[in-house]
This record gives sequence, C-alpha cells and structure tokens, in this order.
Amino acid sequence: MSPTARTGPVRPPTLRDVAQIAEVSIKTVSNVVHDYPHVSAATRERVRAAIKQVGYRPQVAAQQLRTGESGLVTLALPSLTYSYFSHLAQVFIEEAQHRGQTVLLHSTTKGAEEEQSVLEGFKRVLGDGVVFNPLQLEEAQIAQLERTSQPTVFIGEHLPDVLPAGCDYVKIDNVAATHDATAHLLDGGRRAVAFIGQITTAHGTQPHSSGSLRLEGYLRALEEHGIGREQAIIQEVSDWHRADGLEGVRALLGRDVPVDALVCANDELAIGALAGLRRAGLRVPEDVAVIGYDDTPDALFTAPPLSSISPDKQVLARTALDLLTERVRGYDGPPRIIENPYTLEARESTAPAAPSLQEIA
Repeated sequence: MSPTARTGPVRPPTLRDVAQIAEVSIKTVSNVVHDYPHVSAATRERVRAAIKQVGYRPQVAAQQLRTGESGLVTLALPSLTYSYFSHLAQVFIEEAQHRGQTVLLHSTTKGAEEEQSVLEGFKRVLGDGVVFNPLQLEEAQIAQLERTSQPTVFIGEHLPDVLPAGCDYVKIDNVAATHDATAHLLDGGRRAVAFIGQITTAHGTQPHSSGSLRLEGYLRALEEHGIGREQAIIQEVSDWHRADGLEGVRALLGRDVPVDALVCANDELAIGALAGLRRAGLRVPEDVAVIGYDDTPDALFTAPPLSSISPDKQVLARTALDLLTERVRGYDGPPRIIENPYTLEARESTAPAAPSLQEIA
C-alpha cells in the first residue's frame, strides 16, 4: 500500500469544499443549494459546476434544522409478500417523488410487537411522520392511546371508532365495496354465492377487521336479494395468501354444498381459489364465478382475468400524504377521516350465468 493512500473512510464533500473550488463564500453556496434568488447567473453556474465536481449532496439533518422538515416519510406496511401492499408501496413512492419527498419503507412482518413500535414512534425518529397500515394490533391498543407520538395517517382497517389525537385516517368502505361485489354476482344470475376470507384472527373477531367488514357487506347483499343470513355459505381461512384460497376451495367443495359463485376477501385468496376450482375440474365462470378485492396487477393476468374491487391507490397515496404534510406543518386539529373511492372492475371471471332451459322456455 502506498504511504499516501487513504486508510479510513472517505469524508463526504461539504459546503466548504464547494466554496473553495467556486471561490465564493459558504453562504453563497448555501443560497444556490436552496435556490434562493439574488445570486447572479454566472455565480450560480460556477457553484453548480463545483457541486457537480465534488459530488456534494445536501444533508437531511441540515435541511431539517433549516426548514423543520426532512422530506422523509415513513410508510409502515405489513409483509410485502402480499401483492396489494407491494403495489401500494410503489404507488406511495411515486407520489412522494413528485413532491420531492423520500419514502422510508418499513415492514411490520414481525407482527403486533413491531406494529406497536410504529405506534409508539420507533426507538428513534424516522422522518417527519408516518403513514401506517396496522394489521395485527388490537383495536383497544390504538383506542387507549391519547395522542400519536408523531404525525400519523392511518390507512387500512383494524381501527377503533375513536382515534388518538395527532392523526388522520384514510379509509375504504369495505362493507359497501363487498356488498357491491356480491350484488354484482347476484345480479348476474348467481344464487349460491359463497364467501371465502379470514374472519377470526389471533385476537378473535374484531368488528373493524378487513375480514369482518367484508363479510358484513356480503351478508347485506344477500339479504337485499332475498337470501337470509342463515343461508349464507361462509368458508373461513387462516390467512390471506393464495395457498389459503386454494385450501378454502378444497374445504368448501368438500362440504358438498352447491356453489355457483365465490366472493373472495382479497385477490390473493381469489387467485388461489381459481387454482382450486381448476384442479377440481370446474370452469370459471361457466360453473363458478369468482370476484376478488384489491385489484392487484396480477388480476389482469389470471385465467380468466379476475373481477375485483379496485381501491383508487393513487388517490389514497395523494390524500394520505396531503394530510400528513399538513400535520407536519402544524395542523393540530381533531382526527380527520377521509373515505377513499373504489370501483368494481368486472372482468371475465364473473360473466353472467347462462340461462337454464326452464328460463329459456
């Protein structure tokens, strides 16, 4: 090794380095970095050339001291093995980039304990605030909190009726959405419509869980079409993955109950259900229609293409980041609850049932 070679870490370039090369003051470099006016075009160009030469990048800590904001936002989501959450993360990242913000992605795969750390503000502050989708926390754990430890916008479900101070909530009407999905099947001529989803969690049945809300929407649609709740065909599964949808269909078919349509509580379950029906020799939609929830990218590429409830993820990300930015910049009013729009994307998996011979006659 040469005696003049560096043996320690390379120091990142500073404002002082840029100032020396550009032959200006540190204050002038700072004015150019923050795009302040009253710097001549020639000086600004010289400083920018020096910045490029040394590879200078503004430090987040310095920006936060100057403006009170770091431009960093934490997005805390459950396991990214769920295609809905991985797609949602990408939508948030793209929306944040349009705003000049950076998303710190935090996965709460470890479960309730990890979600509790998010609720309590992590062991160290990560960014200006957090967009948080709890999945494992009991509603009581959120309800007993008087105030969130940092500006917080909740998304998803599993939230109590009364929210802590310092937060907002962007929600989707799961009951209405699944009602619409079920009514879509019934209006298409299906009568033996079954529901597949996770209803009971490790914390029992929670009234605001995704499974409970979507089951309620299914039951309400049945009632509106003259089918009593006692006639509902419900197949509970242990989780929300494709393998659970596959096992759910196997269990449902093993009950020897006539079924001509499936309302699946998410797309993952629906894709697993499609595989289960195919293995059982049943055709979709001729024998059994199938609809999912979330409208993940894979829904377009199943065989046949999967009908699904499609939450507007772009609006969700935009609304959540708007609310969070307002909190970061000083808004301290009561929690705001905004309902996010959705659409029903009807595809080949829910084509109407063929009329019977009696109906034709």
